[in-house]
Amino acid sequence: MNPPKEEPVLFGPASALFGVLTRPASGASAPVACLMSNFGVTHHIGPHRIQVKLARQLAAQGIATLRFDLTGIGDSPASGTAKNFESQAQDDLRAAIDYLESKLGVKKVVIFGLCSGVAHGLRIAVADTRVTGLLAFDGYRFPGRRAELLRLWRRFLKYPVAQSVHWAKRLAGASRQKDNLLESREPESTVTAADFARSMETLVAREVSVYLVYSASHQPQDRNKDQMLELRGAPFLEKVRYEFMPAVDHSFTLLSSQRFFSDAACSWVEEITQRVSRGAAALPPAAADARRGTQSPGAGAGLVHSLAA
Repeated sequence: MNPPKEEPVLFGPASALFGVLTRPASGASAPVACLMSNFGVTHHIGPHRIQVKLARQLAAQGIATLRFDLTGIGDSPASGTAKNFESQAQDDLRAAIDYLESKLGVKKVVIFGLCSGVAHGLRIAVADTRVTGLLAFDGYRFPGRRAELLRLWRRFLKYPVAQSVHWAKRLAGASRQKDNLLESREPESTVTAADFARSMETLVAREVSVYLVYSASHQPQDRNKDQMLELRGAPFLEKVRYEFMPAVDHSFTLLSSQRFFSDAACSWVEEITQRVSRGAAALPPAAADARRGTQSPGAGAGLVHSLAA
């Protein structure tokens, strides 16, 4: 098999944004392209090179990918403007979609949001109708107060005595008041469960394929969409794909976890590509194990305005 074509590119205003465009060796490309920005402050390769591996695997399936650095991260310099980071990130993502459309002629893109990148991906997915798929890895969680206390208790039990005392104090404080420890919402605390639900309803109404993926780094178990306990019964949960990967950690440390996640993600993108090629509606979410035949190893206008701001 011939290796994919990998080309460093500059795009956006003043050609200031840096990325790597990965395309199939044949040069032919699917009607859908994928877009990956930063995982926290990690530059465009991702932790343990996961984004490089994803892009190459997608290229082997005939799908092009642009992985790039947001303004002020990695190889994309700071802009020197007065814009806040979130507004700048939205401009950057829109510029990346524009680039893929002009370079490859694609009309639809799939956003890969990893960790903090989920917030950026969700906003652009709501605001830009060219987005046809959103993968959110370890993004927003709304497990409820009891589940968070249980998670912290398990963490407390893992630490030596001195550290356990520290965590006991934090747990005691959390039980008395809703402090920042329990109120934090990965990846951004200002988005409430109701906000998230409205944004999901906006996307599913537009037939955007959504894939919510969670590692075991926050909670070691997930019995029934536990990351969304506060939203249990929400209509959108029946229309998005949800998967808990117990053998995958937040940084994709093990090669086996990288392969498992990559296979799942690339299979999902392939389904989107087939759907776009047919011009059909979004496929209903199938059970992940049935889809791959494997087991895991080991909307309101106000919301659209706020997410697009």
